[in-house]
Amino acid sequence: MMQTITEDAGKWSGTIEQIRNNLRNAGDEAGAKAFADLLEKANANELTIAFCGHFSAGKSSLINSLCGKTVLPSGPVPTSANVVSIRYGHSKAFIHPVRTSENPEPKVLETSLAELAEYCKNGGAYESVQVWEDIPMLSGGGVLLDTPGVDSTDQGHALATHSALHWADIVFYVMDYNHVQSENNLSFAKSLSDWGKPLYLIINQIDKHRERELSFAQYRNEVETSFHAWQVQYADILFTTLKEPDHPLNQRPQLPLLIEQLLQRKTELLAYSLVSSMQHLVEQHVASQQAAEEEALSTLLEEAGGAEAISRLAMEQEALQQEDEHWRMLPEQEHKRLRQEVDRLLEHAHLTPAELREAAGEYLESRKPGFKAGLWFSGGKTEREKERRLQRLAQMLTDQVEGQLLPHVRELLRSWGESYGLWSARAEEELDGIRPVTNWQLIEQTVKETALSPEYTLNYCKDLRAAVTADCRRKALALLERLLARLTEQAGEHRAALAPARHALLVQADAAGRYSTRVRAAAAHATALRSLLPQASVPAALPRAVAAAADTTARPASAAPASAARLSAAGTRAASALPRAGTEAAQPAAGGAARGWMKQRLG
Repeated sequence: MMQTITEDAGKWSGTIEQIRNNLRNAGDEAGAKAFADLLEKANANELTIAFCGHFSAGKSSLINSLCGKTVLPSGPVPTSANVVSIRYGHSKAFIHPVRTSENPEPKVLETSLAELAEYCKNGGAYESVQVWEDIPMLSGGGVLLDTPGVDSTDQGHALATHSALHWADIVFYVMDYNHVQSENNLSFAKSLSDWGKPLYLIINQIDKHRERELSFAQYRNEVETSFHAWQVQYADILFTTLKEPDHPLNQRPQLPLLIEQLLQRKTELLAYSLVSSMQHLVEQHVASQQAAEEEALSTLLEEAGGAEAISRLAMEQEALQQEDEHWRMLPEQEHKRLRQEVDRLLEHAHLTPAELREAAGEYLESRKPGFKAGLWFSGGKTEREKERRLQRLAQMLTDQVEGQLLPHVRELLRSWGESYGLWSARAEEELDGIRPVTNWQLIEQTVKETALSPEYTLNYCKDLRAAVTADCRRKALALLERLLARLTEQAGEHRAALAPARHALLVQADAAGRYSTRVRAAAAHATALRSLLPQASVPAALPRAVAAAADTTARPASAAPASAARLSAAGTRAASALPRAGTEAAQPAAGGAARGWMKQRLG
């Protein structure tokens, strides 16, 4: 759960330190350094007003004007190529050289303001400059921050400005009158607005305005419409000139009062600013981590076959696993099934019908002691009768086996072998070998009782049937084992054929697993960081500069930007209206036209 910020920024320095350590552990030294700056800022209890703008906008001259003396060098060339902070105190300047791998902790240089201009000309060698001077306006804990001038030809300066904005609590964006609506200018203003810090737009060099060419009301309307189209959220628009101090549209004299009013709300604005910086820096870190991971994730995603392939991966692995398992288990399953089928056929084969039982009874009767055949008890006739009865029973048994048993068993084995492509001419020849023995020896050997009785005939037929089916079963299963051996070989070949696909899926699954792990880790890291972010109430309506005497036109309704919800990294925050600069007469009685607070990207 997000914690709620108190007015005392120092109380949540622990949160800043915790996030800094998390960023450092993640290898983001630049982000960790920015949070170390925030920790220093929270403990310093200073309200920093950052001035941003293009080289030709007169930013440095405006800062000097507010200071009442020349603190920053100004001129037609970009002299402030680094960040300069100005505080109240005894006159001095500290210059911080750029850190390098050879010199990670360079010695801070102390110099006078008179020598500062020479150092600033070689701004690329220095990371930042700290200036103290007797500026009463800043005695209440205020800091003016001069950021590098930016234009479309030097993206490094724009990056340097953005990297310094975590120090800022209020942003004054200074623009040249003639370049306000340029795409480069509007784009940069939008990037400043996205930080969520209170933003004041200062249109400098208003002395360039020519009323006869374009009315000021129309110019202002066009300017505000342009910023609205770019969704730039701002607290006020001011029009200034240093060249003509008495210009009727000049609001430069109101700037010290505006700064004083902001400093009076230092605690509130500092708390909100620190939260905004924390949120923005965390989102920057998350974005940079995602960018750093993009190539590796793209490679892993390609190895995994793409997002759609990953979604099908589990199903394909399951299908391949089932196919492999099918071939692995098939020989054993078929062996068990066919044994059961053979046993079923043998069990239901009708081998001892009534005629055969009758013949068996007659044969058994001929085995009784004292059996005689013929009227005169001729020994020859008796032996011939015994032989006849034996051969008749053997033939009947053979006929039953050939008609009721063998066709079914043979068809079972043949159709099964053909279904797996195992049947051959040799198998057909071997099929003839499953015929059980049904000769006279079997008939004689099956007799177990000497004292024969009519009841024994049924038992004898059962024994005879059991001997025949057992012999047939043994021979059929022997052929089956030979066929199953071929099936086992065939199954092994099928499983071997699956190996490349199985290996490919394993490689794909490994890549998909590493991809998912990294995505989840990045998401968890981002969620953990965002959960640490505190909340802060949006400041009430910020002070605005009093309108210049000539600015007496009401703002056209068509140019008024709609209110925008200020979204924090952890969720929606309530929007608070900020009044625009303009005449008091133009403002409704309720306190002025509402302007939506700064938008921030959804976390």
